[in-house]
Amino acid sequence: MRKELTIKIAGDAKGRKKFLAFRKKLYKERNLYIDNNYFMLKEIFSDKLHFTKSVFITPVMIEDENEEIICEGIVAVADKLPEYVQLCFFEAVENAGEAIDILLVKAMEIGREKGCKRLVVGLYGHVNYGLGLLDSHFDKVNSFSSPGNPAFYNDYFRAYGMEEVKLNSYFTHKLDDRLFRYERVIKKIKSEYEFKKFDKKHFEEYSHIYTDLNNYSFGEHKYYYERDYKDDEEMLKELFLFMKEDSLIFAFKDEKPVGFILWYPDYNELAAEGECFGTRHYFKNIFGNKKIKTAKVMEYAVLDEYKGVGLPLVLIAEVFSTLKNYGVSQVESSWILADNEDSNSFCQAFCDELYKKYVVFEKEI
Repeated sequence: MRKELTIKIAGDAKGRKKFLAFRKKLYKERNLYIDNNYFMLKEIFSDKLHFTKSVFITPVMIEDENEEIICEGIVAVADKLPEYVQLCFFEAVENAGEAIDILLVKAMEIGREKGCKRLVVGLYGHVNYGLGLLDSHFDKVNSFSSPGNPAFYNDYFRAYGMEEVKLNSYFTHKLDDRLFRYERVIKKIKSEYEFKKFDKKHFEEYSHIYTDLNNYSFGEHKYYYERDYKDDEEMLKELFLFMKEDSLIFAFKDEKPVGFILWYPDYNELAAEGECFGTRHYFKNIFGNKKIKTAKVMEYAVLDEYKGVGLPLVLIAEVFSTLKNYGVSQVESSWILADNEDSNSFCQAFCDELYKKYVVFEKEI
């Protein structure tokens, strides 16, 4: 047992540098997962993000008597999700139970001070930035924007008696003509809508359409809270360093935006296992010759009144058609809440298999 454990707040440049160095060391030692959050954490610590202006953030580290970090995380409370105190960007060494106890107690203490009712582990400020800890396939490298963590993270929270929210993802091993049997239906529905890819020359206009459709479609989604235009402008500007305009496709009905689908190549295929994803991969994407074989379908949204007319099917058909231009051979979905019957049924119909599972942990405080 460690003789002494200390709470440290990474409130200055030195502390934040140490916070980042700890996770970088862990990923390198594990030499499997790719850290997709390192860059975002640097942005958060820069205090330049508009998103963080509406989120109270406390980076917490638990250190031993040698001032070595045992576990860490960012404790966050979003103005628009005040019932939850979040423990985000959690990382730990093995056998860190005592230190994690201290971290959780500190998170709950901050939450009570802020009037929160529940602690949530696995939410990254907003669902658009990530949700869940990996809960299966621990021996597989994580895809871009998906968590990569060892099983003992979850073992600890389960031992702590926390409630669980389950999430699923799906995988398609080969792009084929599986949608061909729906060709007549797709053609008919498609004729009633106009489909447009994101137009970077009109970035603000299309970004605002994306935000509005998210807010209209996901208002009742667990953990979702309303985004403002600046939040998504920031996020999309980062994504479009890599993405092409046809990675975000909109559906219009009589010039009214009624749905969209967002996908991108699995950019983690550009990184080595154990790396922190960053600027060098941007240049590797531009100048390298490596073909990315997997596409990631991140989200789709359709206004309620258009869900029953087959529009989701046509949106995925648009993506499958687009992927043929990129040499992509397989497709992975992002996370889907296990109790979302519509989205799970849709993926079961058009994907080959249930793939990775994820979990979010909650506790009343």
